[in-house]
Amino acid sequence: MTTGPQATIQIRQYRPEDHAQVTKIYVEGMLTFDPNPEYHYLWKQVLIKDLTNDFADIEASHMAPGGNFLVAVVKKDGSSKIAGIIGLLRESEDVGQIRRVYVDPNFQRMSIGRKMITELEIWAEQKGIKSIYLTTDAYKEQPQAFYTALGYTKVDENQYNWTNPRYLRLFKFVKQL
Repeated sequence: MTTGPQATIQIRQYRPEDHAQVTKIYVEGMLTFDPNPEYHYLWKQVLIKDLTNDFADIEASHMAPGGNFLVAVVKKDGSSKIAGIIGLLRESEDVGQIRRVYVDPNFQRMSIGRKMITELEIWAEQKGIKSIYLTTDAYKEQPQAFYTALGYTKVDENQYNWTNPRYLRLFKFVKQL
């Protein structure tokens, strides 16, 4: 689907019928996240775990425990396609973690990521969440600049749970709502 002036973007809550498209965006995003082929096996292990756990039932893993999962739908010429995904896990009454932020490469540079985050922040604030955070790759400057421009502050640096090998340095970004 091509995009142009007639394309519209709708951010809405995940529905079970979205599962195949959502999973496709997530898998493609994860498999292209790290350009280092030496560690692709680690990402495949994460994918297997995620697809059999939280992605097997998005409603139960993200929405039922007080979180949310949104999709961005691009509509043009009578057709529509899911072009982005974003999830929020509620960690406590007033803290949420943003996860699974992916935009289909064919639809990047259309402000989809910005729109999804804005909608999720509005939803979170309405539900009493006062602080949200996310982590991103310490070596990728573009996402860091993106989150900073959206009002997030880098507060911490840690390592992903891979200890053998010790791999993927992450930065934590926080925003008060």
